Amino acid sequence: MDSSSQNTIAAEWDEDVLVPVERLSVGLVVDSDLYADNQKLISKGTVLSQSIISNLTRRSIEHLKVRKGSSLSRLALLPESAEDRFAALLVDTGRIFEKHNLEMVIPQEKLESASHQIETFFCDLELGQSVDLARMRGTVDGLIREFTKNPSGAVKLLDLEHFDRYTYRHSINVGLLYLLNVADWVDDENELAEMVYGAVMHDIGKSRVDLAILNKPGPLDREEWEIMKMHPVWSSELLEDTAISDTGMRIARAHHEKLDGSGYPDGRNASEIDRFVRLSTICDVYDAITTKRSYKNKMNFAKAIEIIIQGCGPQFDPKIANMFIRKVGQYPIGTFVRLSDGRVGVVTSVNESAITRPVVSIVLDRQLQETDIPEELDLSQTPGVRIVGVVAGRSEETADRPRR
Repeated sequence: MDSSSQNTIAAEWDEDVLVPVERLSVGLVVDSDLYADNQKLISKGTVLSQSIISNLTRRSIEHLKVRKGSSLSRLALLPESAEDRFAALLVDTGRIFEKHNLEMVIPQEKLESASHQIETFFCDLELGQSVDLARMRGTVDGLIREFTKNPSGAVKLLDLEHFDRYTYRHSINVGLLYLLNVADWVDDENELAEMVYGAVMHDIGKSRVDLAILNKPGPLDREEWEIMKMHPVWSSELLEDTAISDTGMRIARAHHEKLDGSGYPDGRNASEIDRFVRLSTICDVYDAITTKRSYKNKMNFAKAIEIIIQGCGPQFDPKIANMFIRKVGQYPIGTFVRLSDGRVGVVTSVNESAITRPVVSIVLDRQLQETDIPEELDLSQTPGVRIVGVVAGRSEETADRPRR
């Protein structure tokens, strides 16, 4: 390369800006070549994946140079207080939802109450005390009644406060995700309740697993893993005397089975796994991926969807996975998202034919000030604006480990 060409490139780079790698997010479309140390690392048109972002982190690359004026350059212009403003949104979710005419599928306080009831139920089992099965069924019936009031509302899953409460909150989240997807399949209310009951109680067998194993921060050894793989068996044993339906029992025992026979505890193959169990597996995986655990950080919604898509065929049923993805969306209703024009919006509905381009209501303007009057954008009809990230921030990818 001659000196004049080098001078031209240097002049162009003087007009460029540095974007922190930590502000990149999965699914973001690169609209300008990205450089580090005068070397092009990512080409225009690339869709960022978690592996690309993780590779940059492993190489200790903290900033990338990008052309000024590109949508990516706006990531470098976020004020230092942006994360604080984003955090404030998440704390004040109720007020923001009300302002933007969003309602929860099931009110947060109802989910919290159900989680506490699950916790009490599991603890009583661990202590060998008698349990109130009728009350647990009443809890599930109550969740279904709330769901039927507003089936198209925002699905906000329970966040994890303490690792030792994972099982209880996970049980409610899986039940909610299952209900959201299976409600269109089943007309009989009693049958629907039995299925959701099975989904909520699918991990009841973990009440027999030592907490030291459940909450172990590192990988399980072989003996510990063999114990962990028994929890679906124990779930089915504990539910045997509860008059649960056959479908509910299958969900409890087989939610870790895979279509290729690589799952546990029975190594069932596709012909032995019905669609109701196949759905429970996807719901279980989705919540496990998007929840922080003692041994891994949580991943964002887009990464969870990516993992489910990659597992279609050998592990997950492609038709059911497609249904789940279209129902939940890559950005579920109620998710706060950053847009390529610098604004922040909350997802108000999912476009099933374009899951990466939902309808959003603008929450913060380009100066990250709260909007007085909400403006609704259908991103499927607004090609110049797209989602570049989730306000909650990017979770760090961890090494793949078996789900417990």
